[in-house]
Amino acid sequence: MDFISNQKAQVNAMLEAIGAGSIEELFASIPQNLKHRAPHRDDGLSESEGVILMEEIAAKNTFSSYESYLGAGAYEHYLPAVIGFICSKSEFLTAYTPYQPEASQGMLQATFEFQSAICALTGMDVSNASLYDGATACAEAMLMALRYQKERNKVVIASSLHPHYFSVVKQFLSSHGTLIERIPFDKDGSLDRAKAEALIDDQTSAVLLPYPSFFGVIDEIKQISAKAKACGSLMVVCANPLVYGLYASAEEIGADIAVGDIQPLGLPLQFGGPYCGYMACRQDLVRQMPGRIVGETIDAEGKRGFVLTLQAREQHIRREKATSNICTNQALAALASLVCMLWYGRQGLRELALTNYQRTAYLRHRLGQLPGVVLMGNAPFFNEFALSFGYSGAEAFEHFRHRGIEPGLDLGKYYPEFNGYLLVAVTETKTKGMLDRYIQVASELMVRK
Repeated sequence: MDFISNQKAQVNAMLEAIGAGSIEELFASIPQNLKHRAPHRDDGLSESEGVILMEEIAAKNTFSSYESYLGAGAYEHYLPAVIGFICSKSEFLTAYTPYQPEASQGMLQATFEFQSAICALTGMDVSNASLYDGATACAEAMLMALRYQKERNKVVIASSLHPHYFSVVKQFLSSHGTLIERIPFDKDGSLDRAKAEALIDDQTSAVLLPYPSFFGVIDEIKQISAKAKACGSLMVVCANPLVYGLYASAEEIGADIAVGDIQPLGLPLQFGGPYCGYMACRQDLVRQMPGRIVGETIDAEGKRGFVLTLQAREQHIRREKATSNICTNQALAALASLVCMLWYGRQGLRELALTNYQRTAYLRHRLGQLPGVVLMGNAPFFNEFALSFGYSGAEAFEHFRHRGIEPGLDLGKYYPEFNGYLLVAVTETKTKGMLDRYIQVASELMVRK
């Protein structure tokens, strides 16, 4: 589209609609020292001259680059260049919901391959064509379990599940009158297995556990899973997908439904989204799965083809019989994750997960050696760990940020009992030099005590 500048009449019309008397009034909230007026040019500027002028103005901006150790559900990972190259191809970038699947074989095959990759990653029998994000995947899994166990109306959820995820689950279940029981955690962030098993009974429809937890802890899920199965309950595991490259798969730890956010594999942080949720389950649960599934078949000429199957959405069948009202499968984001998984491959994903673990372990070990630093227990971990420098969150953040480091997440905002603790995330994007710099800045903080 060619650029056509707004004339005075158009500017005035917009100001009137906004309720501002002038352009100056519209931008009055911006401090005067940050405003810059371009020099007045009676004869105007050519396009190239305009670009040069804007570059000169932009060069006056100051920018501080922070090394970020934030995680808590959204992680900074290296994105292989092939991801952007493939996803920006017009046949993928402009693809929409294939309501006429026979005309969308390329996109359907990509989605089919995504489902296959998720099944290989989790060890489950079948996967759907993805969901909005990890939070809604958890909620849909709970509804799925309640439909499957119609006579039960109670779910048990770990208190160490991501707080945002729990809020979404609670909202989804609020109209169903479902009883929600929370499994407490110990002072080291690991789940209280005895209390977990006590909460699970023959009225429990599903048990939802994180893997790892919000604190980065890898809990002993197998034992809790055994109790759930003994009571006829479904086990739902919400996992960072990268964890399966190093630890046991969802199938191996006894999951009936595996969910989570695929963001760590191929999706940039991009200010919080869009991300993409994944869901996989046992074969006998497939008809309760929300969204849709792409299947493989053979056409009349004996050629391999792909079709939409089990489209149990409100757009395809009578609304009251739909398993979900989800209206998207985040196809482009799912494609990015598929490309990432195929790029790394089975061995590459294992090496990536191991690299993340090793760099996290290195930083955790070195910080734990500093006098005055308190680590949150010694439970097995992945990607993240919690610690306290003995300062309030504000003091620690000020010290690190002044040196260009975002040190982690303030856990006290979500869990008052961990006030003063930081949740620190480490991925393959952090070099040993970066980690050593974090340790040096932390040691300077501890010397001040």
